[in-house]
Amino acid sequence: MGYPFQTADGSRILWDPALRVGQAYVALAREAAELHGLPTGLTENERLGGSDVDPAAFQRFTQGLYDRYCSTNNFVLHGLLRGLLLSSIVMLEKTGGSIVRTPGREDGLLEDLDSYVRAMWTD
Repeated sequence: MGYPFQTADGSRILWDPALRVGQAYVALAREAAELHGLPTGLTENERLGGSDVDPAAFQRFTQGLYDRYCSTNNFVLHGLLRGLLLSSIVMLEKTGGSIVRTPGREDGLLEDLDSYVRAMWTD
């Protein structure tokens, strides 16, 4: 059983992880959003058992996490945000969105992005 993330209009599946993986992502996203005062852009889809993703709100969420990551050199915070942020960037890019990057402050964040893209492949 999976936990599909699809665009709010239902036109595209962005990611379809295992149930527990999807639930873990949503739980982490909600807590990070609350901590940083951001909406996630995720809405539970009871019919599919996953989440609908509002691309505009999700872009703000992902950009906010990225900006927070780049605003500090704290090694532990980087580790805590890394997986959530990389997963979010992959889904955001599948909606056609992107983040405004600050390459000098990324501290190697995107080195594993291609691995996440392959692991989250849905097409």
